[in-house]
Amino acid sequence: MLHAVPSPPAEVPQAPARIVAGLYLRCLREAQHIRLEQAARAVGVSEPAVSRWERAKSPIRLDALGTLLRLYGVAGDHARFLERSLPPQGYNRGKHKEQGGGRRAPHDCWVDVALDEATARHIAVMRLASEVVQYCRQVPAGLRTEGYQRFVLDPEVCIAPDEPVLGLPSWVHDVDWAERQRRTVLLDETVLAQGRGDRPAMVADQLRHLAQLVSREKCEGQGLTIRILPKERVLFIHTVGATAEVTLHEHRMTVAFGLSPTYETGSGAARIISAGLREAADAAWSREATYEALVSAAEGMERRAAS
Repeated sequence: MLHAVPSPPAEVPQAPARIVAGLYLRCLREAQHIRLEQAARAVGVSEPAVSRWERAKSPIRLDALGTLLRLYGVAGDHARFLERSLPPQGYNRGKHKEQGGGRRAPHDCWVDVALDEATARHIAVMRLASEVVQYCRQVPAGLRTEGYQRFVLDPEVCIAPDEPVLGLPSWVHDVDWAERQRRTVLLDETVLAQGRGDRPAMVADQLRHLAQLVSREKCEGQGLTIRILPKERVLFIHTVGATAEVTLHEHRMTVAFGLSPTYETGSGAARIISAGLREAADAAWSREATYEALVSAAEGMERRAAS
């Protein structure tokens, strides 16, 4: 049962398609070294207007979206998909009732089905968010050793990579992690038992790397926080699976990454996910207990590797 109480949104949230499309436009522009001034001139608006579109502070006109996409080299079916995904220009969530089991208004939930471009956008969202809280069943992007990374991203087993790899759109390779990102990673306790097969040495190295990251954590509320979420009792987040809540340009949205990235804002479902992540963070082990568990599990893996 979920013990954390979902809180109502403090303000009318932006549609997730607008948030992600704005970030996408910014990434495309920066990857091609196009200045805001050039983009604004192409559309016939001011630089602040383009900046507001990129930060989803105001809705972008469909004709302006098409012009910018063509300027950045995006056309055809993919451009039309983005244009269809955006809410109408005058859309206001506050004027719509929440409906269904997920208590969603129109455009609260967006599934990005654009294949490699969708994967690239998801990577950009996770890297450029100012704040991330995520629940994972394997060590996530940015925290992996080289050996663990090769294993996780092996094309034979990895359907949708969460790091820039060969074959993904070129622009995503220019997206770096936000310098001041605040990131909380809640690792499922099963991570400690991975590697009992033919790769215990590789996993031991990964666990020791995580322990080092925990030992170097900055003051509470800043930088990276890694915690182990115990499996002794089933929490709501255990039933949902890998998910995250991110903050982009002050817009908060939940992210689920299965075969296609799914983004959600404002809905009852999004509020429950957020509450579930808060509940999981409260139930996670302390920094000291997390460190000790990682070191102990690494030592166990090392003994298996040596036997």
